[in-house]
Amino acid sequence: MKKSLCLSVLFFLLMPACQPTRSSIPDMPVRLERNLSVINCLFPGNSWRLTSRELAADQVGYGGVMLVCALDGNYHAFDLSCPVEASATVRVGQPDDMLRVQCPACGEIYDCGFGLGVPGRGISDEPLKRYKVSVSNGTVKIRN
Repeated sequence: MKKSLCLSVLFFLLMPACQPTRSSIPDMPVRLERNLSVINCLFPGNSWRLTSRELAADQVGYGGVMLVCALDGNYHAFDLSCPVEASATVRVGQPDDMLRVQCPACGEIYDCGFGLGVPGRGISDEPLKRYKVSVSNGTVKIRN
């Protein structure tokens, strides 16, 4: 009896930790498909950004989308909007050689080098919003 009561209490205490974290960036449709050779994003350290539609089918999220070929060779996509500012027009800058990007408004630096988009200065308490990425036959698809 004591054991099941302890387990029940533990379950209810840990349950909030299992909930998905909500982003300060609103959910907006993301739907992009590109040939990796055309956008020149083939190798670790490469990146590609899109802030508005180029093709009729494009949907670019809240502030635009950044695709990175991370330092481990895997692809990751992020919304360009800074979570601190939560504005579609305040976008992180171009990535440096280590795939770090900085918000021009708050100064936070986000590390995208391993696909996490985590803040590095402690200004933000959340990472960049991430999108799903799939790669097949040299074509990348980005969705939410």
